[in-house]
Parts: sequence; structure tokens; C-alpha cells
Amino acid sequence: MPTETLDVPTLAAEFTAAHPDLDPSQQRLAVAAFRLLGEGEPFGPEKLAERVGLPVEEVAAYLDEAPTLQRDRQGKVLAFDGLTLDTTSHALEVDGRTLYAWCALDTLFLPERLGRPARIRSTCPQTGETVSLTVDAEGVHDVAPRGAVMSLHGVDGLDLEDVVGTFCCFVHFFASEEAARIWTERNEGTYAASIAEGFAYGRMFNHEWLGAALEERGA
Repeated sequence: MPTETLDVPTLAAEFTAAHPDLDPSQQRLAVAAFRLLGEGEPFGPEKLAERVGLPVEEVAAYLDEAPTLQRDRQGKVLAFDGLTLDTTSHALEVDGRTLYAWCALDTLFLPERLGRPARIRSTCPQTGETVSLTVDAEGVHDVAPRGAVMSLHGVDGLDLEDVVGTFCCFVHFFASEEAARIWTERNEGTYAASIAEGFAYGRMFNHEWLGAALEERGA
């Protein structure tokens, strides 16, 4: 376990503050977008509008303004705030489907957004070993290797228009604390955290940013 205790509430609050404020309608839209994308296919505003019962124009405007959204060549949503259908080194198995995340932290908060538990497989960038774990509403389980940790990165320099290049590329799972130490010493602004701390960070971010919309199971 990393020896320093992190101020997780402050870190989560700083990360949330770096994101655009969402009103309750936008929070509901965001959660519905995650769950629609979690079905494993790109989608357009019409399908999301049908899901939430809002005008297509309102939904299209929300998607156009979302800084952490990526589209495919047909203009459909392919990735949104950490959840992507493009292959990455962070895979989530959800209800028999393989989804992907931009970074290790994403895999810890996405299951709650999807409303489903997930089995995570990731690759330690220092050793090349596979790190696996299960994430559900209660926390993190079945971590292997048992000594696995993760890295986090400060919000200084975070650009949501390039969140992968300014934040996510620094946030990984590691097979051991030693592997994390070696890697973080080479990457300025990064630091080691326990996976439990990462889960708490992600859960606080979820609830601060998305609010009561997370409880709407039908979203």
C-alpha cells in the first residue's frame, strides 16, 4: 500500500471543479448517455432523446457542448468521459460485453454510472503484467496481484478537450507499489494511491458531478 494517506475528498473536489457544472436535466442526460453507450454500440442524439424523453435539439446541444465526448466517422458518440468503444489497455467486462476506459480511475467510477458491476483487466505499464479486479457499488474486490496499486495525477494542466493526453495517460494500475514508484518518479505530477483510495475518489466525483441522477435506475 502507498505509505502516504491522500486527502481524497479534496482531490475529488478539485477534479469535479475542473468539469462543467451540470443542472439536474444535464446530469440525467449524462447518466443516460453512459448507460446507452454501455450497451456496446455508438449512438446519435435521436436515440438518446428517445431514451430520456427530451427534444432531440436539446440532447444534440448537450452532446455538442460536452468536452469529453468523441464521435465516430458517422458522427455518432463513440466515447464519453472515460467510457469508450475503442480498444484501450483498460477493459471492462459488463454483462458479457467488453467495453473500454481511458484510464484506471475511469474503471473505478464507470460501473456505478453504468449501474452494473464490472470485471476489470488492465496492463501495468512498468512490468507488462495484467492487473484484474471486480468493481461494484460496494467497492473493489478480487484484486490480482494482491499488491496492486494505481497512479493518479494532479489537475494542474488538465485540459478536458484533451483529457486523455493531459490526465488519463498518467493514470494506470500497477502490479506492485515498487512498480508504481519507479514509474511515477519518471512522470512529473503523478503519485501512487491504493486502489481503495482510487475507488473512493471516483465515487465522490460521481456523486458531486452527477448527483441524484445516479439513483435513477431507469435512466
